Amino acid sequence: MNLRKNKTILIAIACIFLISLIFFIAVKINTRKIDVSNAKHGITIEKNVDFYKKTKLLNVKIHKELELGTNVYVLENFTEEDGTAWSKVVVDNKKGYILTDKIGYYKPSDDEKVLMADVSKFNKNTNFDTAGEFGAFLVNNNITYVYVRAGGRGYGEKGNFYLDSEYKTWADECEFLGVPIGFYFLDEATNSEEIDEEVTFITDFLKENKYNNMKLPVALDIEKHNGEGRADEIWEERAILVTELVQKLENAGIKTIVYSNANTANEFLGEVPAKFWLAYYPDYVLKIPKKWYSELEEQEATQNEELMNKMIGWQFTQSGVGAVIPHSVDISLIDKDFYK
Repeated sequence: MNLRKNKTILIAIACIFLISLIFFIAVKINTRKIDVSNAKHGITIEKNVDFYKKTKLLNVKIHKELELGTNVYVLENFTEEDGTAWSKVVVDNKKGYILTDKIGYYKPSDDEKVLMADVSKFNKNTNFDTAGEFGAFLVNNNITYVYVRAGGRGYGEKGNFYLDSEYKTWADECEFLGVPIGFYFLDEATNSEEIDEEVTFITDFLKENKYNNMKLPVALDIEKHNGEGRADEIWEERAILVTELVQKLENAGIKTIVYSNANTANEFLGEVPAKFWLAYYPDYVLKIPKKWYSELEEQEATQNEELMNKMIGWQFTQSGVGAVIPHSVDISLIDKDFYK
């Protein structure tokens, strides 16, 4: 009796082991990472894009519908005999097929002046609920460059340093798509000691956050804060301090440009030895400007020849471009030759 009982137990144990082994093998097969090292990085540019198991539009089970801005690894593109263009892709470690015209890629513009967007935590949930939506925005609007707010010194009395809570969200998406990026930092130093602190803050950030597509120089954001900024009382001295910041960063091997309001730069910062990215917003912008900022004769700053010779970027809107770019995002025109 005991022998029969022991035999039954051994059989049960063997069955359990066999079932466990089969389950383990099945899980291993299903979770095996698909090689996408040679795949092209794309993104879905519409909502509810169908992700098919086979290249047949009728009577075939679809993996699922993909959200706008889903990251896609494209293995190959091909066209069937009926003329339908397909992309064989990997999404969430699953192979399948998407109609090719539903996928977009980053393509740098060939224009002399190209579009650039700059983003911060304030764009999250206001303009883009997900990083993918941001990526689709870049592709659909032919954005060539992106500046991401990394952080800076607060403009309150204490002047504490902070990091932008969403900088990785935007930078990681640009990295996936291959969009060249730069980081910008807000300066509010009031003396040389604080300049040294800002140099340390910026260099430490760049050491800790390395991206293959971090190809743009660091932008130093120098702004007025309607009399509430801790440096708003020393604008006559700002050019000296900003020059010190630029030179110390250059000595550390960090290339820089200066971002500021055009009139503020004209009045206080024109002698800073740096290239300038200037903000001036005409009346409600319905289309992308054909003229460069220096051609706007009504602007006093355009008469400053030294400043205009240093200007490489014009932020012309903070609320999109009418129906052309229907997002309330900062958009600039950039001299492409400088970034080459």
